[in-house]
Amino acid sequence: MKFISLILFSISAPLLAADDCSNASTTYDMGVCMTEQLEQQEVTLQHYLAEARARYAENEEVVASIEKAQQSWLVYRQDQCSSIYNIWKDGTIRSIMGLSCSIRMTKLRTHQIWHSYLTYMEDTPPLLPEPQID
Repeated sequence: MKFISLILFSISAPLLAADDCSNASTTYDMGVCMTEQLEQQEVTLQHYLAEARARYAENEEVVASIEKAQQSWLVYRQDQCSSIYNIWKDGTIRSIMGLSCSIRMTKLRTHQIWHSYLTYMEDTPPLLPEPQID
């Protein structure tokens, strides 16, 4: 499992560098770009989750708790970003606003996974680098 997530992360690494949508000239182009950004962020999140599961693999209760929290978070992200989408539902920017919410929340979740499961209280380096929140 850890090996597969490392492969996915390394394949997606070049894509992670291309997360600037400033060259998009239309709302459609912006939506396509931001959809790609969200997919990249989700790959990163899955990589950090896989590392957290691996760290606690011998403790089924912790792994089950991580899974339960992740499932709850996915529902929360959907509900939260749907509310943002609904604020803008009468405008063409609605999808951009919803995607922006999903990207931001995914970055925050990845950071939370890192902080909660992949760092140590003492001077031991974290298992993965600190993800950027922006």
